[in-house]
Amino acid sequence: MTSISPLSTLSRLLITGQDRAKYLHNFCTNEIKALPSGQAVEAFFCDVRARVIAHGYVLAFDDRHEFWMLGGDEAAVQQHLKRYIIMEDVAVSSATGDSTASVAIGDTAVATLLKLTTAESSVFNEPLRCADVEILHLDNNTEKAVALSVTWADTAMLWLAGASAGIADADQSQFERLRIRERFPIIDQDMTSDNMAPEAERNGSAVSYVKGCYLGQEPIARLDAMGHVNRALRCVQSSAKPDEFLQVTILTADGSTAGVVTSSASNDNGSIGLALIRSNATQGPLHCVINGQDIAVTIDR
Repeated sequence: MTSISPLSTLSRLLITGQDRAKYLHNFCTNEIKALPSGQAVEAFFCDVRARVIAHGYVLAFDDRHEFWMLGGDEAAVQQHLKRYIIMEDVAVSSATGDSTASVAIGDTAVATLLKLTTAESSVFNEPLRCADVEILHLDNNTEKAVALSVTWADTAMLWLAGASAGIADADQSQFERLRIRERFPIIDQDMTSDNMAPEAERNGSAVSYVKGCYLGQEPIARLDAMGHVNRALRCVQSSAKPDEFLQVTILTADGSTAGVVTSSASNDNGSIGLALIRSNATQGPLHCVINGQDIAVTIDR
């Protein structure tokens, strides 16, 4: 599987100022104050009730931090962060309009994209690394670019913010399939402000339970003490076509609603999708009804 294609849903926020690390630390679910320059972490930004405002990666650089997200309301995230600035030396701005994004899938595609974006004038810093993310910072005479390489399902992918001249379009459904398999949500599509961050079940990579206080920390800690959430983001699959599977209601054996498919992509045996599934509905058989026909739905992970 090898392809390079545009990624139109990537947003980039720049956070500058001497107090930026402490400030971001107080407003997201992961450790930022101790994040060294040259590393990155996955995180949620939440309100006081732990409802999701944004999700993505916080990147640490010597002179700034960046927040990258897929989907969501960038303006609302900026407003949320700026609202609490009082005396802190912090500034939040957008770099989305000055950037384009591409995704490369497969080792050959990644190498090709890096070759296309690497000129003699480019300088590579040490790779930024976290659990399954590798980020490369490129700097050349005419523009700055940031590349994010993510390994999901043993397949290397690269998001590139910056120029991507000469890169041909490819089928973005491959990226969707990998994103869904990883259960990586797009905010305002797979999760909204009606959802609490732990419902994504990305606690191991995106939530720190030892970092101390932050906005939304108390409800998240209570959920952790309870040991479960009432619904969770799941990868589901069926024999339906992707366009038929999208937005379909998943039902339990007694006909009650288990969840709704919010993302879908083709799979070898039909479709895979993302859905927030009721925790008490995961033990029995699930199905959906498409064109009057009952179709079995299984939880992949």
